[in-house]
Amino acid sequence: MTDTTDPGSPPQPRLTDTPRGQTIFVSLWVLGTLVVLALWGGAFLWGQSVGSPEPVVEPETIESVEPAVEFPELGPPSATPGIRAWDELRGGECIANFSDAFAEEFEVVGCSASHTAELVRAELLSRDAEEAYPGDAAVLANAREICDVRDAINIEVAREYSDLRTAYSYPVNQEQWDVGERGVYCFVYSESGESFTTSLR
Repeated sequence: MTDTTDPGSPPQPRLTDTPRGQTIFVSLWVLGTLVVLALWGGAFLWGQSVGSPEPVVEPETIESVEPAVEFPELGPPSATPGIRAWDELRGGECIANFSDAFAEEFEVVGCSASHTAELVRAELLSRDAEEAYPGDAAVLANAREICDVRDAINIEVAREYSDLRTAYSYPVNQEQWDVGERGVYCFVYSESGESFTTSLR
């Protein structure tokens, strides 16, 4: 094998010793640095999204709030004339256009005005907020006893009517009892629908 190098020619300089070679070397160095930085940045972002666990969201706990026990205020003074919700009645009201003891609203009028019923008695079965519901039968029996109103009406006035009847409302379930709806409301009315122009008491 023959050597093609001319022994008389000067040696070739290294590429890094030439201006062109230095430019290429610097460019490659800068490019390599940028690639390394890009890899580091990508690895950091990937680690942030994959390496860190998702935050655990604790389920929101909603505390159940027991309904407050609020007893109606019964007793004098009676509700003033006007359309009144059933729980605004206090006893002693004269009612126009009476139809049902369990109505949601009542038309209260003055007892000298024409009326078809009178709330002659209103009492609470219990004021003890902790007292357990005694059951449907016991509540009904107590309501019937409270609404024996023969001692609460004026016998002389009652004799003018031959068909007086008593209707009463009371708590019908435990839900009503638990929130304080424990009133018994005793209405006296004429079965024939006859109107009164004076108080029955």
